[in-house]
Amino acid sequence: IENGTAFDESLYELARWVAEQTLCDLRDAVRLIAPEIMASQIKTTLRLAEDWEERLAGTRSAAQKDVAAALASLGGEADPGKLAKALGQAKVGPALAELRRKGAVTEERTVRLPPARRKVVRLLRLAGEREVAAAEAARLERTGAGRQARLLRALIAADAPHGALPGAGLAVGPTAGAAARALAEKGLAMYFEVPARRDPFQFFGFVPNRPVALTDAQARATQAIGGHLAARDGRTILLYGVTGSGKTEVYLDAVGRALASGRGALVLLPEIGLTAQVLDVFKSRFGADDVAVLHSALSPGERHDEWRRIQSGEARIVLGARSAAFAPVRDLGLIILDEEHDGSYKQDTAPRYHARDVALRRAAQTGAPVVLGSATPSLESYYRAQTGEYDLLTLAERVDDRPLPPVRVVDLREEMKQAPPAPLVAPGPGREDRPPAPNSAGVGTGQAPPAPPELGAGGANGAGGRSVLGCALQEAIADRLARREQAILFLNRRGFASFLLCRDCGFTFRCPHCDVSLTYHHAARLLQCHHCDHRRRAPDLCPKCGGLRLRPFGLGTEKVEQAVRDLFPQARTLRMDRDTMTRKGAHAETLRAFRRGEADILIGTQMVAKGLDFPRVTLVGVVSADTALNLPDFRAGERAFQLLTQVAGRAGRGQTPGEVIVQTFSPEHESVRRAARHDYLGFYDDAIAQRQELAYPPFAHLANAIFADEDAERAQGACRRLAGILRAQVETQKTAAQVLGPVACPLARLRNRYRWHLVVRCADKEGLLRLLRAALAELTGAERGGLSLDIDPLTML
Repeated sequence: IENGTAFDESLYELARWVAEQTLCDLRDAVRLIAPEIMASQIKTTLRLAEDWEERLAGTRSAAQKDVAAALASLGGEADPGKLAKALGQAKVGPALAELRRKGAVTEERTVRLPPARRKVVRLLRLAGEREVAAAEAARLERTGAGRQARLLRALIAADAPHGALPGAGLAVGPTAGAAARALAEKGLAMYFEVPARRDPFQFFGFVPNRPVALTDAQARATQAIGGHLAARDGRTILLYGVTGSGKTEVYLDAVGRALASGRGALVLLPEIGLTAQVLDVFKSRFGADDVAVLHSALSPGERHDEWRRIQSGEARIVLGARSAAFAPVRDLGLIILDEEHDGSYKQDTAPRYHARDVALRRAAQTGAPVVLGSATPSLESYYRAQTGEYDLLTLAERVDDRPLPPVRVVDLREEMKQAPPAPLVAPGPGREDRPPAPNSAGVGTGQAPPAPPELGAGGANGAGGRSVLGCALQEAIADRLARREQAILFLNRRGFASFLLCRDCGFTFRCPHCDVSLTYHHAARLLQCHHCDHRRRAPDLCPKCGGLRLRPFGLGTEKVEQAVRDLFPQARTLRMDRDTMTRKGAHAETLRAFRRGEADILIGTQMVAKGLDFPRVTLVGVVSADTALNLPDFRAGERAFQLLTQVAGRAGRGQTPGEVIVQTFSPEHESVRRAARHDYLGFYDDAIAQRQELAYPPFAHLANAIFADEDAERAQGACRRLAGILRAQVETQKTAAQVLGPVACPLARLRNRYRWHLVVRCADKEGLLRLLRAALAELTGAERGGLSLDIDPLTML
């Protein structure tokens, strides 16, 4: 590695393991362990062994001999591109792999790191003796150079005593610049630079706190984890605890034990939004200087500084999202994954790793125990705990004997029967009675349209109407506002409406690049694709028939916010979704404002469903539980149960009991029924039996292969060819595997590329990887270029 060491051997081995397990390029995996490499060059050199002819003496493969001979003609070494060009072909990978295995060819990768991006602060300090400077300050005052005199006296006051270490100085602001330059020119002062840390949380204060008394269950859990810490056995521990049971306090105790033994700790969180809250807790307990933060919202400079603090051992605790799993923690002693079930731990672009798998690999390397915490563990993790692969620790009750909140399920089918019909006037962005003047492009004037009248049609008295908030939820919100308590409203869909429809001809606005409708954003008068980000202004007239009756249909968090404002104009609201959390630090500021009581109602997507702890929240309303229930994915029911249980757990965490109201058109759905009873074990028993019957994870491993191409026939053809290759390999290798498909993806076109996929199912992970490696070697470079391969996928869409 040129320009310094970016990582140690264990992290490089980790990157190689990720590349092998995800079948990605090693260069992509290496970038996970050294963020500087994102802007660097990785040079690969192939070298021919001196005894290569002897090593290939018994080889019948003409391809291997051709590759070796071509490399010899290039002087015995070359990069892969140059070698392929010399051979006049692009497909040299399989032959090279065999040559490396036989020792006839070695591969060297050189990483050129960019210079360290250090930040410095320019300061000013006294250049001479204090007595001389004092006399000069008096002279400057007499001659009218008052600003120079005042700055010089400030430098005298800041100067270190004679014999002390140098470095004391004053930062020079823009107003003092001329005076500073004058003093420097006269030899009375001098500039100097000191390193400065870019702290992403420099403006937040942290109040020290002390450990609290543990419950008996917490104490048993911490003792068990402490035993594994002392043994350094790399054991995996599943901490299953209901919401509000005090898992965070167990984490804090375990981290304290790791630090006491002289080792570091890594704490992973699924959402950036959780980082600020957990950071408050950890920095208050262990001190601000001992904790570093890593996540994608950091600036490159902040990430560089935090990475170096971790690497040097200055910060012994690392908090972060998925990518922090690769942090270079010195003498790693403990790894924690909070909300281990969360899908955010799986990367959706190459390399498609799961942070939980990376954590387990690091545990095997270092002997650090891994604690997987959740109120709704993934079926795979709980199954492994049941079979003894993991240890199981349980926190079955909330702290201080607080009850889990009762959950009331509202059947929206009955609610709709009782509601009066929605009025047929002016429900869309345009107005039937007062058409706006379109501009030359046929687009409206840009003024925000009035809210559709179905929002709060029954008024704030709770008559119901077609509001997105049913009668029960309206009454519960009104009750909390009267009692000055807080509420959280959850809907896992952003925007105002799912689509905009012309009620005259049935036209809907669709994305020109993807097979989806455009989501309507009311405040911005915008139609947007949430897949490719295509945007257009919402028109006043239907582009097909010229009709005025354009109406938004479906739900989104923006519509929920508007409904609350219509029904409860006195309520103070905050909204958390990807549309409102674009500014840096917005997550932390919003959560801190809600904690301080600056808002009565927090409205949001899954950002508000995980791990948040607000003692004043006594009501959680799930506006629609149906958004996650009907997806074409075998994990849909599990995700819906987890999300409903998690968001329900935000209620009643303080002294006042809480309540949860779930609105749904499917009250009989197993996920809804079990979540309403906080019945994880019942859900697990039913779901794991179905998984076993259908041979789905954890009873098998899957691979989802997606081909995408601007030409639909090419995408389909490449997918069919891979399916044929895989089926032939299944027969050749005698592998107990199945190839399902190919078929068009549920989202058949994305960003102007048509998508086809197939699924490979195999009971053995290594068998699955062998099968895929052999099949991939038979694809052309063009075919591999259009392929996205996901091993153990969390979504099939």
